[in-house]
Amino acid sequence: MKKALIIFLLSFLFSGLVISYSYGHRNSSPNMECLSCHEGEIIPELVKIEGIPTSYVPRKIYTMTVVVNSDLESMSESKGGFSLEVSAGKLLVKDKKTTQLINGFLTHTQEGNESRRWVFQWQAPSEKTDVVFTVMAVAANGDYSPAGDKVGAMSYSIKPSIKEVKK
Repeated sequence: MKKALIIFLLSFLFSGLVISYSYGHRNSSPNMECLSCHEGEIIPELVKIEGIPTSYVPRKIYTMTVVVNSDLESMSESKGGFSLEVSAGKLLVKDKKTTQLINGFLTHTQEGNESRRWVFQWQAPSEKTDVVFTVMAVAANGDYSPAGDKVGAMSYSIKPSIKEVKK
């Protein structure tokens, strides 16, 4: 009886560790380390930022969308996630239900994990400087493990507008 109880408790603890590990980033991914958990190679065309300007006007606010392009079917509500950082300017949360800022990274929320599209805003820096957006994203198969998911990463570089904006 004692041996059965010990086996049961060890199994219960192990199951708890596995479940907590598998939910590791459903609520966010405040880093660019998707491949530390998810297997495979980086597929650049898997992720893109729609609405990114070819050049920017200082201090102007732009609305953009992170999109994961994948036909990978999810067997649960978990479809994917992302992490985005920018070298200058300020990332802004547009939809608090699906995106959040953590340690300077824009990332998905737990509810945002149920999507493969996230809208956000960016306020251009006041000084004229080249800006780099770096985004990494996962198309999840929804089995709550790192196996079988797809990972994408992309960088975009934009320059300030040459034309001065009249006030």
